[in-house]
Amino acid sequence: MGSLCSTVDKDGDDSTEGKVRSQHLPGATRRLRKIPHFGRPGARSHSDHMTDSDMDAYNKALEALQLEEKSRAFDAQLIAASSDVEKKASEIVRKIRGYDWDCTYGKPLNVEGKATQGQHFLGNVDLINKTELFKIARRMPKGAHLHIHFNSCLPARFLIKQARDIEAMYIRSTLPLTTRQNWIDSRISFMVMTPHEATHVKDSDGNEQSVDLGNIFDEQYVCNRWMPYKQFQRLFFYRDDSGREWQRTSGAEAWLEMKMHISEEEAHGVRQTSRGIWEKFNHRTQMMKGLFAYESAFRNYTRACIMDFVKDNIQYAEIRPNFMATNTLKTDDGTQLIGNEGILSIIDEELKITMKQISESGQYFGGMKVIYCTPRSFKKEQVEASLNECIELKLKYRHLLCGFDLVGHEEMGNELRHFVPEFLSFRKKCEAQSLDLPFLFHCGETLEVGDKVDGNLFDAVLLNSKRIGHGYAIARHPVIMEKFKEKGIAIESCPISNEILGLTPNIAGHHLPILLANNVPCTINSDNATFYKSSLSHDFYQVMIGAESMSLQGWKQLAKWSLDHSCMDPEQMKAVTAEWTRKWDEFCQWIVDEYGPMMQNWEPEPGRH
Repeated sequence: MGSLCSTVDKDGDDSTEGKVRSQHLPGATRRLRKIPHFGRPGARSHSDHMTDSDMDAYNKALEALQLEEKSRAFDAQLIAASSDVEKKASEIVRKIRGYDWDCTYGKPLNVEGKATQGQHFLGNVDLINKTELFKIARRMPKGAHLHIHFNSCLPARFLIKQARDIEAMYIRSTLPLTTRQNWIDSRISFMVMTPHEATHVKDSDGNEQSVDLGNIFDEQYVCNRWMPYKQFQRLFFYRDDSGREWQRTSGAEAWLEMKMHISEEEAHGVRQTSRGIWEKFNHRTQMMKGLFAYESAFRNYTRACIMDFVKDNIQYAEIRPNFMATNTLKTDDGTQLIGNEGILSIIDEELKITMKQISESGQYFGGMKVIYCTPRSFKKEQVEASLNECIELKLKYRHLLCGFDLVGHEEMGNELRHFVPEFLSFRKKCEAQSLDLPFLFHCGETLEVGDKVDGNLFDAVLLNSKRIGHGYAIARHPVIMEKFKEKGIAIESCPISNEILGLTPNIAGHHLPILLANNVPCTINSDNATFYKSSLSHDFYQVMIGAESMSLQGWKQLAKWSLDHSCMDPEQMKAVTAEWTRKWDEFCQWIVDEYGPMMQNWEPEPGRH
C-alpha cells in the first residue's frame, strides 16, 4: 500500500500521497517554508522587543511543524479516513491505556513494590493479563501471523500433558536431580524410542554398546542416560523454596512447565549477555523437540494450534516447522520414522480437517501455509540438499508450502553470503518450473552493527527476500531502510522475543517506532510464544504501551500490512481481507459499546500522564 513517507519537493507535490497530505493539513507546507528563526544569538537580548504578533507567528510555525510530521506518520492515511465509530474507539483506547496505568500498575519509583507499566515483559505478564487494554488486544482482529516457530506456539503444558501416557517416551538430564542447584541447572530432554534404542549407544568408531537405563533421582545417575518417562512420573518428588511439595505426575508436569519457561532473572540478570540468554533459549528448544517429535502429539498439536489462532483472532498464519534429517517424527511406539514429506502431509491433513470443523461451527479461519526452515549452521551441501527438497515438496504441495528460511542464532551460524551460489541456483530452478517460493530470511537479529552478521540485511535485499524476520539492526542502516521501502520488503517484528533475547532492555527501547517513523512496512509476531508465556495479543499490547504515539489506527495499519505482505494467493487474499475488514468494524463498535460508558467521565490521576 502507499505510504506518506516521501518528502514534499521544492516545487510542490501533486502526487496522490501529496494530495492526501494537503487535504489533511491545508497550508501546513506553505507555512513551514516561512518559519521565522527565533532566538538567534545577537549582541543583546531580544526579549524586550517580542510582541504578541511575534509569539503568534511562532506558535503557528510550531503547529505547522508538528502537523507536517503527523502528516507523514505511518498511520496518517488511516487516521484521515477513519469513520466516526473508529475515531471514538481510538480515543477510548487512548484513555484505557491511561486507565490501566492508574488502576493496575504502580507509580514510577513507587515504594509499594508494585510493577510499573513498560517494565520487563516477563516480570509484568501476570499484571498485563488483568488489564483492560489486553482484553481489547485479545479481541482485536490481527490479520496474518507471519513469524511463529511451529514447535513453540502453544502453552508448554499442552505437549507435556500429551506425553503423559506414551509408553515409549523417555527422559534424561544433564545432572542428577539430587541437589537444589542441580534442579535449577539441569537440562532436560525427551525422546520417543524403542527399549533397544534407549539402552544402546554408539562409540566414536560407530560400534554399538549396551548401557543401563538411568534413574535421574539417584546420586549415581550417569548423565544423559535415558529413564522411562512413566517411571519418572511415579518417582517424582520436589520441594520448592516455599516448602510446597510437587509429587508424581501432576508435580512432574508442573515442574517441567516451569522449566520450559524463561524467567525474568535468566533474561535480565545483571551478568546476562545476549549469547548467554540464547544458550538458555536453545536449552528450551532442545527440551521441546522430543515432546513434539511423535505422530499423535504432532497431529494433536497441529489441530490445537489452528484453533488457538482462531481464539486469538488471527485470520491467517504462516508457520515455520524445521525440516532436516535429524528432525523426523516417530510413530508413537518409536518403531518407524516419518520424514519431511510425511510431516507436510500430516499438516495438510490436519489443516483440512480443522478448517472444516471451524467452518461448521460458524467460526472463521482463512488458512495456513508452511515456510520451509532449515538450520543456518548447516554445511553448504546440506543447505543445497534442503533447497532441492523444498522445490520437490512445493511441486507436491503447491497450495501449502510458501517460502524458504534459514533459522538459528545469526551470531553463531553462517551468514547468508556463505550460501549465495546455492540461493542463486535455487532461484533459477524455481523460475524454470514457475514456482513461487520467496526467501523469508531471518536476518538483522543482532546488535553487532557493521560486521558480517548484520551484513545479512544487504544480502536479503540482493536476494529479493519477500520479508525478513526481526531485522533489528536495520534501524541503523538508512540506505537499507530505503531499499526495503522501494522493494516492498516487510519486517516480521517480534517485540517480546527481541526484549527477552537481549536486543532491548524493555519495550520502550525497541526499534519499531523508528521503523514506523520511516514508513518501513512492519508486521507484529510472537516468534516463540511457548517460552515467554505469551501470545500474539501480548505483542500487540506491548506495541501499544511502548510508544505514546501508537494508536488504534496504528494497530490497524500493522494488521493490514501483515495481510499485504503475506504469501496468500489473490483469491485467498481477497477473502481473508474482506473478513478481516468486517471483523475490524465490529471490533471498533464493540470498543465503543463496551468501554464508552466506562470511559466517559474517567480522568487520569494528576501528574500521571
